[in-house]
Amino acid sequence: MDEFRLVLIIAGAVGIAALLWHGLWSLRRQQGGAIGSKEKPLAEIYKEQKKRNRDDEGFDQLGVGQVRTVAGALEAEHDRQEPSFSAVDDTPDPEQVEFQLDQPEPALEEATTAEPSDTIVASEPEIEPEPEPMPEPEEVLILTVVAAPGDELPGADLLPSLLTLGFKFGEMGIFHRHEDSSGQGRVLFSLANMVKPGTFDVDNMESFKTPGISLFMTLPNAGEATQSFNMMLNAAQKLARELKGQVLDDTRSVLTNQKIRHYQERIREFERKRLIVS
Repeated sequence: MDEFRLVLIIAGAVGIAALLWHGLWSLRRQQGGAIGSKEKPLAEIYKEQKKRNRDDEGFDQLGVGQVRTVAGALEAEHDRQEPSFSAVDDTPDPEQVEFQLDQPEPALEEATTAEPSDTIVASEPEIEPEPEPMPEPEEVLILTVVAAPGDELPGADLLPSLLTLGFKFGEMGIFHRHEDSSGQGRVLFSLANMVKPGTFDVDNMESFKTPGISLFMTLPNAGEATQSFNMMLNAAQKLARELKGQVLDDTRSVLTNQKIRHYQERIREFERKRLIVS
């Protein structure tokens, strides 16, 4: 029994050894075949290129040249030489292109250099058109303001009253009442000194004295004649009250209502004749 067990053990050990050896042998065979049959990629490409028909320059019908092994040479050259930037340095600088803006049109340039639209330009003062010249006077209506008997009209009181009534000192050295009380427009009637030559010394009105003043208007008149006469009559009456004087007509008589109506009738008759003539 002991011998039989020993035989079985030895037989089992031999079998196991045989299996191990067979397995190792199969594994080595498979690895050896794979390693032996494996080729480098460059070799395969080289073999394929050798099979192709090539022209005198070494290019096949697809235009592919022969593969050359230059890796080693390139690596050796790379190890020996330092990096070079000649490819960059040798590249010619791009030609510099000069951009020139189009010259603006003359009109546009003038508009650019002109002053801004928001700049306030002082406009020239409007020149008031000169009034049309009046025709030669055909009639003159006169009212006179005289001082009380034995007295005179003082210039110191006369001047402020005239300015209040809208009179303005002007041509011929006398005062005028214009269409506008500010002294603008055509003359409606005037006021002169009753003493010859009829002028006033406005620079010495404080010491000026006169026995009387005359207010007169001409026909045709610059304004509406009846309205101008009424303004002159009101001015004469106001001056007489303020200066304690008296209003006289063109005959140096005291002015009456009848004489006022006579003045007004003269104006209407003059206007009627003008309408007939025109």
